Amino acid sequence: MEKLIYVLNATDVAPADRLEAWGQALVASGRKAGSASMSLLIPDRTETIRERAPARLSASFDSVGLLFECWLPTLDTRGPIEECLVGLDPEFWGYLVTESTFGLEPAAEDAQGRVAGITQVTLNEKPRGVSDEDFYREWQEVHSKLSFDLHPTRVSYERNAVARRLSPGAPDHRAIVLERFPRLEDFVDESIYFGDPSVVRKMFAHVPSFYEPTTAITGAMSEYRFDG
Repeated sequence: MEKLIYVLNATDVAPADRLEAWGQALVASGRKAGSASMSLLIPDRTETIRERAPARLSASFDSVGLLFECWLPTLDTRGPIEECLVGLDPEFWGYLVTESTFGLEPAAEDAQGRVAGITQVTLNEKPRGVSDEDFYREWQEVHSKLSFDLHPTRVSYERNAVARRLSPGAPDHRAIVLERFPRLEDFVDESIYFGDPSVVRKMFAHVPSFYEPTTAITGAMSEYRFDG
């Protein structure tokens, strides 16, 4: 099985309407391509987050319209998905990734397949001057473990390492991370979001080894899951 992640950059449809306007067509195209499972992530809580915790949103996050994850038996069958994406946004980004997930997976909470709580999404490039070996070691062996102490109420951490880009215009993001929090409050309340201050200091000192802030995209989305 191979995992694909697509980023739709169009924002001409209101966030509250994107599940119906874009999501239904994408899920149908995924099923046509033979997808075993799919997720849609939609930034429909951005204004609330901006009011409560603006530091959680990068300036570039407003340009993200939707994120689509899918598993296929082979990426060779992805044609229907990309045909659908071209119709929605010709400048979409596509990535082939390997997924590692840590923690408990939250259950979907309603008939639409919406996952409880909120999912923090981060896409980041490799910092200049950091080797591939150092980047993956620091991100996977150090940060992944430390981050559970950084965010004590977070329920899962999904680490997607980019194997290659599937669309020529996609930025050279090496990491696509999904962090799931059980409630919006766990994400926007500073006293809940961060754990021990000593861990926070340690993390900020470690960030330059695996994270490029000038090009990173980060924010939070509602997540919906669908079967193939």
